[in-house]
Amino acid sequence: MISYMVMAKIFPHNEEVRIEAGDALVFDTVTAMDGTAISYSDQTGVITFNDEGFYYIDWFVATQTGLALNGSNWAIVTTISDLEFIGSSHTKISPTSGFALINAAVGETVKLENISDEALVLSGAVKSKAGLSVYSL
Repeated sequence: MISYMVMAKIFPHNEEVRIEAGDALVFDTVTAMDGTAISYSDQTGVITFNDEGFYYIDWFVATQTGLALNGSNWAIVTTISDLEFIGSSHTKISPTSGFALINAAVGETVKLENISDEALVLSGAVKSKAGLSVYSL
């Protein structure tokens, strides 16, 4: 059976959302989900794979500005296999997107992390500041 989860960062509206370098982006809204193979902590931004197998993740982040000198850089970071799946933009004021295909062990966790050299601020001009979808295959 396929499990899936779709998340978004929507709130707060018209307020600065700053993600420090090395911090996970925490999604505030789960828009759709089915199955038990994937769980999510809205406190830490950590996704846990409850079943062994392949998982596909795609994501985007709409940044507005930042202090980073190396652009907008985000990565899906894993715990057990210690991998990074990086998506980068040379500018700090454009959407950044990426994807990952992970062969996960039971209990492996991932998070979408700001791997830029400084903090980034999410766009206040859009209703959905970031989104992430994860599917078991």
